[in-house]
Amino acid sequence: MTWARLTFRLQPSSIGFAAFVCLGPVAFALWLAADMRSVLEACGTPDEPKACQVIYAFQDTHAQAVQMTQMGIGLAMYGIPLALGVPILTREIEQRTAMIAWPLAGSRLKWLAWRALPVLLIGLVLIGVMAYAADQLARAYFPHSDIGFDRHGTRGISLVTRSAFVLVAAVLLGAVVGRLLPALLIGIALAVGVSTALDASLNSWVEPAELSQEESILSGGFPLNTGFEYRGPDGRPMSDVEAEAIYQAVYEEFGESADPALLPQEVFFGIAASRYGEVLLRESVAVLGATVLVAAAAAVVVQRRRPE
Repeated sequence: MTWARLTFRLQPSSIGFAAFVCLGPVAFALWLAADMRSVLEACGTPDEPKACQVIYAFQDTHAQAVQMTQMGIGLAMYGIPLALGVPILTREIEQRTAMIAWPLAGSRLKWLAWRALPVLLIGLVLIGVMAYAADQLARAYFPHSDIGFDRHGTRGISLVTRSAFVLVAAVLLGAVVGRLLPALLIGIALAVGVSTALDASLNSWVEPAELSQEESILSGGFPLNTGFEYRGPDGRPMSDVEAEAIYQAVYEEFGESADPALLPQEVFFGIAASRYGEVLLRESVAVLGATVLVAAAAAVVVQRRRPE
């Protein structure tokens, strides 16, 4: 397509970098997911592997590779939008071509749309592919569990919305700062801040509650834990020190045959994995709304900015 070729000619290095950073982790993530799922094909046979019988099926065999791949995707999900979004305007401003391009375009908004939309589309495609691969990897790594909040923000829809926000914010940063390196450095700080803020606010989308035994992490699921306490046999909350003293006293008297009813109970608070979809929807709406506002701000800045 003509627009794709022209877009690549205008930003060959940033598009090439984004494609490389995306496709490497994606290929490895999909290969790992396929490899783990192939192991489970032997479930139910006489040679059934250990992965068929334990909750954390691949912790002993694939943990390091999966964690490194997930870390790479976690970095790429912000590196790609910054590499694509920041140069759109900084290139024109630093090379002083904006003084010619903007008047010739007739409308700065039309120019911005013509320059930014193809790059944004390419970015969203790369981000979408990466989000899918990350989600498949997480599901393959925990095949017997509801993965719930596991890797939230670095897989699936949450990865797409967060990366899309940073992509649009990168365009705004380029317009405001006008210099590539400073805008990239500010963008890195912004990405860290956005990720930290969204993770910290995750428990505000739904009211946390006491988790049942089936909903807690002890059953192999992945709820969002917000609190923990011990309760005595009479239901009274107790401190860690009190609980430890009771554990020690009971085991000294009864040994390993101690009645569980005599021991303090572990109580978890949080949001059950079954409510993940509700939390994801609310966060996504908020992030997409913020993305629209940032896009509008970028348009206003381009309209008012001096071209040099």
